Amino acid sequence: MLRELGIFEKALLISNRHAPFNVVSVLRMEAAPAPETVRAALTRLQARHPLLRARIVDRGKRSFFEAIPAAKLPFHVIQRSGDESWRQVAEQEMAFAHQPARGPLFRVIYLYGGGYGDLVFNFHHTIMDASSGVNLLDEVLQWCAAEKTDLPALEPVEALEERFPPPYAGPWRGLATARYALAQVVDMVGYRWRNRGKRMPIVQPGGRTHTATLVLPETLAAALAQTGRRAGLTLNSLLNAALLLATNRHLYEGKPVAMRTFTFVDMRPFTQPPTPAEHLGSYISMLGQTIDVRGDQEFWALAKSLHEKIYRSLKSGDKFSASLLSEGMLSMLTRYQIMRFGATALSYSGVVPLAKRYAGIRVVGLHGFISAFDLGPELGSQARLFHDQIWWDFIYLDSDMSMELAGKILAEIRSILENACRC
Repeated sequence: MLRELGIFEKALLISNRHAPFNVVSVLRMEAAPAPETVRAALTRLQARHPLLRARIVDRGKRSFFEAIPAAKLPFHVIQRSGDESWRQVAEQEMAFAHQPARGPLFRVIYLYGGGYGDLVFNFHHTIMDASSGVNLLDEVLQWCAAEKTDLPALEPVEALEERFPPPYAGPWRGLATARYALAQVVDMVGYRWRNRGKRMPIVQPGGRTHTATLVLPETLAAALAQTGRRAGLTLNSLLNAALLLATNRHLYEGKPVAMRTFTFVDMRPFTQPPTPAEHLGSYISMLGQTIDVRGDQEFWALAKSLHEKIYRSLKSGDKFSASLLSEGMLSMLTRYQIMRFGATALSYSGVVPLAKRYAGIRVVGLHGFISAFDLGPELGSQARLFHDQIWWDFIYLDSDMSMELAGKILAEIRSILENACRC
């Protein structure tokens, strides 16, 4: 295998060279499989997926995924010491510096003991997104439960932009990209002008990544979805608005300010042909939105304003243009290091297609994180519907906020959402 990295993959590689930028997933199990069973499943997984046997090599100014001869399985077993011991491991893994030129581009740590198991996956972001990550977990669980035996080895798929539809493919894509680039410049100039003399996210090197989790119960999740549908708003917009409002109240003292937030788009349904989740890869795009926020703002008005911005951006094809511009944007940010992505970020992946039980194995928890770093948002997050609840994981740097302050923001988010639907 020798496949050149695509534009967004090169952007992620640039980010990783500045600071570790890993995707870390935690699968929590009761009646957990024995370590030797997990190892056997992972061995089959590595044989099936070519990017799990790859490294990244440079050939001049071009970078390629290259197969590793006789790739080893980076699997480690440690004693599970408590119900929260996985969190320290996950935080350590987000700071782990992969060596892309050596590979493999992933590693797995299994915390096992007393019938419980926490399986911590650490992927170099170039080979993983939420859709393929969940599918990979499903394959591991089915193999551990001896429910699947006939999955064939896969071939690597093309880079994301090679599967874009017209007018975002070929020579015509420059026109759409230029329009988007100009709009982004205008937006950024306006953002800085409106915030003159006000607090803005600043670059503070040296911070350590911490995690926090908010689990919203089924009753609240259902009420939010139902109330949002009546208002014509997505759950993604509701969660993002609550994140912005709570962050403004506690990091920005509730003062009126223009805030930058980022959402992530699963690009697999929009490629030609659509790209199945069984193929590993980072098939996502990142869209930034600037919106005025103040602490006493009415939640539904903010959610509606944000939803309209995201909807217009998606309808105009910005998701394609943002992907095509990602390498240049990351090059600029990491070279000059004078600004950050923004205040917040949310990746909402919807319903997780994992069963609650695989033979005797019970799936009781699922967490997902992406490494925080000094150029990223002040409070990043990933949310999903898991077991009919909203599982919402957050990352932050201790140079931006304390554990106590992060806890206050999460409590504020919950309060905002509960009040929004009067649960």
